[in-house]
Amino acid sequence: MIRLAACDLDGTIVDASGNCDPSVARTVKRLRENGIRFAICTGRPVGSIMHLLKHWRLDGITDYIIGTGGGEVYDCASGKTEKFFTLEPEVILEIIDLYEPLGLIPTWYRGKDLFVQKKTADTERVGRRVYVDVYEADVRSLIAQPEIKEMFVLDPALMEKTEAFYRNHQDSRYVGFKTAFDLFEFNHPSLSKHVGLKAVGEMMNITPDEMIAFGDTTNDLEMLKYVKYGICMANGTVDAKAAAFDVAGSVGEQGFAEYCSRHLKTNIFE
Repeated sequence: MIRLAACDLDGTIVDASGNCDPSVARTVKRLRENGIRFAICTGRPVGSIMHLLKHWRLDGITDYIIGTGGGEVYDCASGKTEKFFTLEPEVILEIIDLYEPLGLIPTWYRGKDLFVQKKTADTERVGRRVYVDVYEADVRSLIAQPEIKEMFVLDPALMEKTEAFYRNHQDSRYVGFKTAFDLFEFNHPSLSKHVGLKAVGEMMNITPDEMIAFGDTTNDLEMLKYVKYGICMANGTVDAKAAAFDVAGSVGEQGFAEYCSRHLKTNIFE
């Protein structure tokens, strides 16, 4: 019996233009009518997406927001937030020193504001897509306390080079991964989306066998493997598909809504 459905945002229920098809909200309403609560599970900070729920028609029907790759959990009913594993400031600065010379642009998130080391066409595109205000600033000077993650914006043409560089420069203090075609992020090695999902499970007093999750890329791997039904989108990465229980249609084909419509029998997926 399924009690919780968790969805990644970008590439899963939110398209490349930052929009969420109306079928998603209709499906979430149907899930909740059948006793299944709904959680957003994203790499974005909670504060950066609160103002977008209404735009996506998910305001009032989202039960939990798992943000920053599992590092924070917001209970929409109580308004309470829990936070988990962080990176120390000196570690973040080391990461910036190592990766900025590759052409990557370090950032610092606060609420719906994104501070970037320099404004480029890439940072402006990211800002438009995730509906945040982008400001140019000395990012290093802003990092004065532990943070859940460090995000870099990059020219998509640099992604393959960046992933290869990371494979050759791994460090036990952090892990790095692609989260979008133009984003590469770092967080604590013990942190992944399943950490936040586990916390929600404890709040609801349910097990992973009572969960279904939808994702599309590398930072969704642990979440897809943690739940009983981990579903990857058709537009997803090879590693995410390999970790998944099943594959749904692409985000552009309303894969989330179509998959739920096809498999949901009251609150049991068949």
